[in-house]
Amino acid sequence: MSGAASRFNAQPAEHFPNGLPSLDLDQALLAKIGAEAADDLVTLIRAESVNPPGNETRAARALITLLEREGLTPEFYEPIPDRGNVSVRLRGSASAQNPSLDPRDPASGALLLFAHLDVVPANQDGWTVDPFAGVVKEGYVWGRGAVDMKGALAVQVGVIRLLCARARAAGLNPATDPIPGLRRDIILTATADEETGGDEGIALVLRDRRHWLDAAVALTEAGGVTITAAGTRIYPIQVAEKGFARFALTISGRWGHASMPDSDNALLRAALVVERVSTPGPVQFVPENEALVAALRAALPAAAVGGLEQLLAEETFEDAAPLNARSRAGGCAPELLRALRAVLRDTFAPTILASGIRSNVLPGSATLTVDSRILPGTSADDARAAMIARIGSDLAPFVKVDLTEYGAAVSNNLDHEILGIASAAIRARDSEALLMPVVAPWATDAKTTVPAGIATYGFSPYLLDPEERFMERFHGIDERVSLEALAWGVAVLYDVTMGYAGE
Repeated sequence: MSGAASRFNAQPAEHFPNGLPSLDLDQALLAKIGAEAADDLVTLIRAESVNPPGNETRAARALITLLEREGLTPEFYEPIPDRGNVSVRLRGSASAQNPSLDPRDPASGALLLFAHLDVVPANQDGWTVDPFAGVVKEGYVWGRGAVDMKGALAVQVGVIRLLCARARAAGLNPATDPIPGLRRDIILTATADEETGGDEGIALVLRDRRHWLDAAVALTEAGGVTITAAGTRIYPIQVAEKGFARFALTISGRWGHASMPDSDNALLRAALVVERVSTPGPVQFVPENEALVAALRAALPAAAVGGLEQLLAEETFEDAAPLNARSRAGGCAPELLRALRAVLRDTFAPTILASGIRSNVLPGSATLTVDSRILPGTSADDARAAMIARIGSDLAPFVKVDLTEYGAAVSNNLDHEILGIASAAIRARDSEALLMPVVAPWATDAKTTVPAGIATYGFSPYLLDPEERFMERFHGIDERVSLEALAWGVAVLYDVTMGYAGE
């Protein structure tokens, strides 16, 4: 078995020979702090921090208050008005004994838990609750940011609370004294501006407060979340994320009177470009996808594996339509299929089309925005060439292609120790769990930390109801996360923290 495969097949006894660290806690305290994660999430949701414009300082101040209640003295950094960032550090024995310790030392360096404070806008239309009221009902916390990613931040705060409680139980000050049983430092950092690229958030923190991020390894959104498919509970752990290449296409035609239509209409050409560009295309087996597919083939029931093989053979939307029906019959979750389609290939999504000046004028020009998400190994030039090939030689003379934004894909070691610890922590609670590496189809602040040399994995664990469409709630309406999921996440993340950073 390869090292990477063994990490995702890690058994509890391998990493927790004496049992889960959370079982050594006062269980009433663990339950209390697990429940308080929901209260903290409500507080963070109500600190509205929509980006743009951001106003993350509201959420930063709310977070500071939560941390100060634990006796901590978090740092605040606001390089741009209203774009606040927060960090706090709990000390372990290694840095206490050696103040000059390299925080990235693989043996004793810090563990970074980090999150973003901003959220995307929430149009009230379609919501059944006020998106910023932090409503608790039906066993869930509802509101913008519950999923992306104030809920995960509340879970991280819960871990900090548990560590502070360890210090106080020993008569120590968690703000200044090493936490009993902790070898590595733990850093909690929350930054602004992730939703629009991080240039006014984590990028400035890296430049001006690098010690807030410097660590041997980092955990952020979004992995360790239950997806139920064909009766199998799957927990993806994010090991890489796709890059993005956004293009502006200008399609030319001939201006004329609408009473005499012809094929030189720029809008007609743009419609053809939209159809051709958005074709899914073949699966690309980068190493991360090879590991993902191998894990699915080994663990899913035969009927579901058949659906998986059909999905791997898709190259057009016509291929995909009947596959959806077959996969539902095999028990595969639709959101899993959509996610797999996205991560197994470079994608090209037309998002904005504009053309025309009057209802009776044939447009001589059209503009099309295309959002491309690219796998590790695909460059911006590769993406541009692939899109031009899709457009075809017949239309290419009428299309000007300009790259407007670019962010490279990032990837991490598939054999890192913390992956085995995370897998074992989940499998200790769910012996039939299937852990697997995934490439996130979206961008996170790992775009900044990984190039800076900080290995970063997506792990914000939640145990979810099989019917809960969690992945569809990112940036969606009625964003919500269950009280049970939050409490479970606190316990799991605590175990992973102690499994990696404990004595």
